[in-house]
Amino acid sequence: MPYHISPRTFTRLLVILISLIGYQALAQNTATVEPHWWGTDGVIDAVVRSGNTVYIGGFFSVVGPLVSYGAALDTETGAPDLDYLNPNGNVVAVIPDGVGGWYIGGYFTQIGEAARNGLARINADGTLHAWNPDANSSVNALAVSGGTVYAGGDFTTIGGQSRNNIAALNATTGAPTAWNPDANSTVNA
Repeated sequence: MPYHISPRTFTRLLVILISLIGYQALAQNTATVEPHWWGTDGVIDAVVRSGNTVYIGGFFSVVGPLVSYGAALDTETGAPDLDYLNPNGNVVAVIPDGVGGWYIGGYFTQIGEAARNGLARINADGTLHAWNPDANSSVNALAVSGGTVYAGGDFTTIGGQSRNNIAALNATTGAPTAWNPDANSTVNA
């Protein structure tokens, strides 16, 4: 008795087989995966190639460049800068540094290849600033006043000092100031 397979199941098996063949080819060669491939916000059920075009179908509503956790956007087109330094976790707070760059806070431990725990400063040219207060947990809120950066979150140390959930940091060095309100719970705003 012949075995019947649905077109949808056949397509999934074909995609898996093609993926395995591609993986094997990559494992045998020194090829690298293109870091700027596009992705979807859902499931891809069908893939077919015609010439230099790949058509996909499935349950998704957006197809676009894969941007993890943060990106600089072109102010005219809205397109992300795919070479921008990406954190390895969620960014939940962003404020300008006053000279064209940004302070960012969140649930990350790296920016690009550099260690940055919960808090970082990005220069106006998109490079990582040396400023590194090194929070031991997330930074959820940021504010700047003069030469002071205020950080709120779920940390107990920042800049090598004991600070519960809120701290005032020197905007140039990242060192904590003497201000220490010792919040007894997470600061989110």
